Amino acid sequence: MTRRTAGLLVLTAVVLIHGGCASHKQSRFVLPAPMQVEDPAFLRSLDNFGSLMVKGNDARLLENGDGVFPAMLADLAKARSSIELETYIYMEDEAGRMFADALIQASRRGVPVRLLADAQGSKLGQLREEMTAGGVIVKDYRPARSHPYFGRRTHRKLLIIDGRIGYTGGFCIDKSWLGNARDKDEWHDSAVRVTGPVVAQMQAIFSEDWTYTTGEILAGDVFYPKLEATGPMLSQAIKSSKGDASSFPKLLYFMAIESARVSIHIQNPYFLPDEQIRAALVAAAKRGVDVKVMVPGKHIDVPPLRMASRADFGELLQGGVKIYEYQPTMIHSKTLIVDGLFATIGSINFDSRSFSKNAEESVSFYDRSFAASVEAMFQRDLKACQEITYDAWKHRGASARLAETFSRWFKPLY
Repeated sequence: MTRRTAGLLVLTAVVLIHGGCASHKQSRFVLPAPMQVEDPAFLRSLDNFGSLMVKGNDARLLENGDGVFPAMLADLAKARSSIELETYIYMEDEAGRMFADALIQASRRGVPVRLLADAQGSKLGQLREEMTAGGVIVKDYRPARSHPYFGRRTHRKLLIIDGRIGYTGGFCIDKSWLGNARDKDEWHDSAVRVTGPVVAQMQAIFSEDWTYTTGEILAGDVFYPKLEATGPMLSQAIKSSKGDASSFPKLLYFMAIESARVSIHIQNPYFLPDEQIRAALVAAAKRGVDVKVMVPGKHIDVPPLRMASRADFGELLQGGVKIYEYQPTMIHSKTLIVDGLFATIGSINFDSRSFSKNAEESVSFYDRSFAASVEAMFQRDLKACQEITYDAWKHRGASARLAETFSRWFKPLY
């Protein structure tokens, strides 16, 4: 989820205020009887988030462009019945060229291909005409001519192939995601390739935005084939939509944090938890949970957001939460692992926009083997981080404090 320029913040604030885009979702929660993640009641309670935790899935964690894009392109080359791609950013660059070629080739084989790109985040340029001429159905989510306000974008990152293979994660179609995080120009990110019954839930999330945008209903065997078990994993796709009565992403994170007894490990590029989530993380640390949060260091696409995030570090650090800044490049991975058993990966950030405005999605796994693979990535990345101590934070310079104060004014917009 790249936010393009900090200079748009003031303009965005004015547009949102006058555009009536304030969220009315329920975002304050109470969990009267906290459970443990290992408690069967926790697993059953996950069905509270709009879809069921289903068994019979298999998943593979993928890292960086060199791990994510070749897998996607290989599956696109084998597609036979349908391709659906939804993304916040699709740019006219090397990455955009690769995917445009793959989508056009699939369309020319007779595969129906649908691309839904956010109108604000994407710049398709000449690729739009080429893909359209090649038979790809290209649509914009909430174009400015009919939706003139900046709020409520689709931030979802979904690729569904033949209704049987699903991808999600932090990736976008942009050259920043190429490579293997070898330098500051190659971002570090993660994604998951999923097969099994949960892919139907991922398809339904794509279909929601597609039908909203075009009116076309995606139904039948082409989009929802009978899905047999492909592995042992319990999994669930979670979505956030602008019409939801409650913030499902925050509800999910809050319940998982409250239920943790061993560890909470978070990777997120835009870490701006509200007061309630901060209090929950501190409470977890105080009951002995190992709470670690990994965020970008100096390599971040929106420096004001980093400053706004750091303004709240003191409360967390004093409360026992450990915070680490990733040093080599921009880290864009959006993962959560709790007690080595429950793990999520998808598009959701720890900020007000993901919690209350954008269309978002993630896939959760109640499976120790998948959680272990995400945990292994977290531990590897930890070696490339600098820990932020309370003493260092407290003695930061006046210029840093001033930048934090200014950046916090725009906190609801990040």
